[in-house]
Amino acid sequence: MRGLEAQRVGNYKKAIEIFQTLYKKTNKSDYLVQVAKVSFLAKQYKQTQKLLEDAVVKYPKNSEIKKLLVGIYIKEKTYKKAQKIATELLKDERNSKTLSMLGDIYMLEKSYDFALKYYESAFKMDNSSRMLLNMVNILYNFLDRKSEAISYLETYIRVQDANERVYFTLIKIYGENRNIEGLISTYKKLYFKFKRDKYAKKAIELMMYKKEKKTAIEFLEKSHFDPKMLMNIYISMKDFKNAYKIAKREYELTKNSDYLGKMAIYEYEGNRKHLSPKILRSISKKFEQTLRDIQDPIYLNYYGYLLIDHNLDIKKGIKLVKLALKKEPQSIFYLDSLAWGYYKLHKCKKALKEMKKFIDSNDEPEVMMHYKLIKKCAKEDK
Repeated sequence: MRGLEAQRVGNYKKAIEIFQTLYKKTNKSDYLVQVAKVSFLAKQYKQTQKLLEDAVVKYPKNSEIKKLLVGIYIKEKTYKKAQKIATELLKDERNSKTLSMLGDIYMLEKSYDFALKYYESAFKMDNSSRMLLNMVNILYNFLDRKSEAISYLETYIRVQDANERVYFTLIKIYGENRNIEGLISTYKKLYFKFKRDKYAKKAIELMMYKKEKKTAIEFLEKSHFDPKMLMNIYISMKDFKNAYKIAKREYELTKNSDYLGKMAIYEYEGNRKHLSPKILRSISKKFEQTLRDIQDPIYLNYYGYLLIDHNLDIKKGIKLVKLALKKEPQSIFYLDSLAWGYYKLHKCKKALKEMKKFIDSNDEPEVMMHYKLIKKCAKEDK
């Protein structure tokens, strides 16, 4: 149709002429509606209003004309007139859209109790998130019924297919009220519904802020979101047994040698008080396999120190530590391992030379113990 094409390309004047001609020829209200729509698009608000006011008298049962007239009254901020037409429309079309329209009008008039009443009626019909958020906005921001607003949101999230906007409205409210537990709960639900890493990270960040390590562990165990983070939490609790279990599970799933290296470390740390030859062999085997695949300086140093400290193969241990230092030459811990290796070979002056590179900036108990022994040995060599 030529009128629609003229409207599509923005030639509103031409479109209005065409639809007016068709209306005069046919007397069909559909063409009058099109004239009103195009006039509105052309921002001819006064002309549109007059046209619609005449049309609503001539076609009192035409809901499309009434809706357009309500729209123009709202645009012109004549809310009482909009309210009157919308109320008439509601008698013929009692649906969520008309109820919502009346809610919007009362909201603009700042009649919040009436707006809430109509939004609640619309919500009962369609359960839409838009109606929910309209209700929450009024309850929370204008009627000071904050607990009701929160209850609506929590219930909707629990029983409906809520979108992210609903979750973030609840998060905003919890944030304003410093309800950390509420924030944690909502971010957890967000993650399980939408599987976005940023939500899991935020939940864990808040758990750690609250020092709720057990809650974080439960979440990470259930979600399998970040096994490395889970291992780190276990390590912070000195729970090497469970850290080892996670590393073992991930290694079996992925065959990633990084997890095998972690298994070796956790096995060592978890058995420090009873490192039998059998356990040391088990740890060494894991490090050997790990280092065939990845030359990570952490594993190079850890295994090297193990070989040195337990007198398993001091020269090999030194060699591994030197490889780690090539990658991270300023590492205090790697330099300490190297010095300890020299000490074990009775090269105490060489060991002391390495220790002096960093000892003034370190007070780790084990490192200080090494320094004391090395310094004493170097003096005896004189």
